[in-house]
Amino acid sequence: MSDIVIGLKGSIVNYRMSKKIIHPRFSILMFDGITTRTDAGKKLLGHTVHWTTSSGKVMKGKITRVHGNNGAVCAHFKDGGLPGQAFGTKVTIVK
Repeated sequence: MSDIVIGLKGSIVNYRMSKKIIHPRFSILMFDGITTRTDAGKKLLGHTVHWTTSSGKVMKGKITRVHGNNGAVCAHFKDGGLPGQAFGTKVTIVK
C-alpha cells in the first residue's frame, strides 16, 4: 500500500451482483486515474474508504478485490452495506 492514494476520490457504481442475488454489503467503486486492473490491484487493495450520508453519518468499508479489467474495485461495508441513494456519490480513501 502506498501513501499516494490517501485522499483519492472515487464514485460508487453499483452493488456486487450475481445472476439471482444482490450483495448489498459489497459495492463496486471507480476511482479517478485508475484505468487498468493492475493499477487497481497495486494501488488500492487493502485501503479503507469512507462515505458520508446526508445526515452526516460516516460509513467505512475496505477495498477487498479488483472487479473487471477497467480499474473497478469491490469494497466491503460491514455495517449493513450502503443504501441505494449512495450510487453516483463520492467516496474518499482515508487509510
